[in-house]
Amino acid sequence: MTNNNKRVALQADKKEQLNAVLESLKEAMLEANESGDAELSAALQETLDQVANQAADCFAVVLDQCTIELQNAGGTIISTPPIFSRVINDPFSLECCISPTTVDAVTECGILPDAATVNEVRATGPLNYYLTFDLNTYFNDGNQGCADQDVRPFVCTGSTCVDEVLCYTPLDEVDACPDFCNGAVFSFAVRCSLCEFGDKITATYVIVHLLPNCN
Repeated sequence: MTNNNKRVALQADKKEQLNAVLESLKEAMLEANESGDAELSAALQETLDQVANQAADCFAVVLDQCTIELQNAGGTIISTPPIFSRVINDPFSLECCISPTTVDAVTECGILPDAATVNEVRATGPLNYYLTFDLNTYFNDGNQGCADQDVRPFVCTGSTCVDEVLCYTPLDEVDACPDFCNGAVFSFAVRCSLCEFGDKITATYVIVHLLPNCN
């Protein structure tokens, strides 16, 4: 398998995974519209637009997973963990690496495997993230005879190892690296599973990071 074929196979696998995420986003959009939650609908639409803008050939998207376990003895947790949430990230440690690589050349007479040399622009390094959402609970210090309902924040944090191609450029291109700061990396989470067993609720989220295009 040529280098180009390997790249195509990896991209196809990633797009398949992201398509499943998109289906969950669309389901969440339907639920938000039916419930009249305008704020959630707007956030979901923004996310869908961001994903649509990632339709470039390199498809610079990184996926991760985060699981949060909620203690629910006696029904402490009242509301359900959300199906969607924005995620805060810290891209400070991401680096842009440029290195020459061979790619297939498309000619009028067919494709020549590994016939051209170009620069591969790649994002590498750790991308720390912070997923948080509020749930209605009975964590109330026993107020009102233990019946007081209070909204509490729940957090799932992690670090995604990024090693992703952003683009390919000619060898003489000198300023292809993007700025990863200032909101350039867009992250969100989609709940992929929810399990209630015994006294615990376990929610697992797919973490999606959309990386910026090259300059």
